[in-house]
Amino acid sequence: MGISLEEIKGTKKAREPKTREAVSWKKYFNTELGGFRLKDAAREALYAELALLLEAGLNLKGALDLLIEQQKKAKHRALLTAVTHDLTQGARFSEALQKHKVFSAYEYYSIKIGEEAGNLQEVLQKLARFYAQKIEQRRALIGALTYPLIVMCTAVLAVGFMLTFMVPLFSDIFARVGGDLPALTRFVIGLSENFSSTLGTLALIAVGLFLGHRYFKRYEGYKAYFYKALMAIPVVGPFLTKTYTLRFTESMSLLIHSRVPLIEALELSNRMVGFYPISKALAGIRAMILKGKSLEEGMKQYPVFDRKTVSLIRVGEESNQLHLIFLKLSEQLEADIKHRAKVLGNVMEPLIIVFLGFMVALILISMYLPMFELSASFG
Repeated sequence: MGISLEEIKGTKKAREPKTREAVSWKKYFNTELGGFRLKDAAREALYAELALLLEAGLNLKGALDLLIEQQKKAKHRALLTAVTHDLTQGARFSEALQKHKVFSAYEYYSIKIGEEAGNLQEVLQKLARFYAQKIEQRRALIGALTYPLIVMCTAVLAVGFMLTFMVPLFSDIFARVGGDLPALTRFVIGLSENFSSTLGTLALIAVGLFLGHRYFKRYEGYKAYFYKALMAIPVVGPFLTKTYTLRFTESMSLLIHSRVPLIEALELSNRMVGFYPISKALAGIRAMILKGKSLEEGMKQYPVFDRKTVSLIRVGEESNQLHLIFLKLSEQLEADIKHRAKVLGNVMEPLIIVFLGFMVALILISMYLPMFELSASFG
């Protein structure tokens, strides 16, 4: 195919800055915080429309010219114009994409293989489907968690309002009346008096943890510890594993179907997944394959891949149908993730409501308990 692992690594090194200090703050904010960053929806639209126009009989340059006219955003128009200019200078489509860092190596090599194999239109359709599924997964998760998060924020605000405004009123009354207060009442009053400082401390801790994570995530030891703790969380760990395993199976299905050699496919999938437990496993699997092991033997050594996945991969290798197996796995995982996201949202809603009711009841009982004791003593 004319593509080697050394070429992939060379491209990766060429794109990475030599030092972190060489990356300016402006460039950092532009790429990380949404400046000139091509979103998944724009990628999906680009590849889907290109595939459609090629199927309609237009050549690549004509299709790009038509897309440029349709772009509403100036930065998208400028990007496609630059790509079209490179085409007119004799560059191939994949080479034109490689010059612009908004396109990943995964996209570049997929399209390059599509050009060499003569199935560019099919590769574009699969890239569009890949990003469409990625968007759908994100929307399903956001949709499932939106209502529980709104209820949680409401609960926090309600409890904060009671501790900030209502409890101090009762505290003043108790102070004028005098007498010993029940332990529960003293606890809630103490919590109210320290609420602002406690909230500020928690906010500082959260910011510190976030900044610390951003700084230390480059270190291998920290990543191993962090993701081990993350994966140990009962619901979150399995959900994240399935989500990123889905991304792995989708990318492998596309690359193997495009006749990318297995080693290169694992390398590109590794970059596309971006999830440390799977990335570490893929690096180890590649090393084992280079030593003569099979893909199934390599995956079996890493618990991040479940037994069902490993068994199906073995069947795919024996029948020379790895593309089909990865495709079926991705379909099953996608359905499973949608179901889990829906169940997660349905389970969180009543739990948050129960938490809100418990906190409100606790505060009210603690405030009225001294009054009950006082009325009983008068009786």
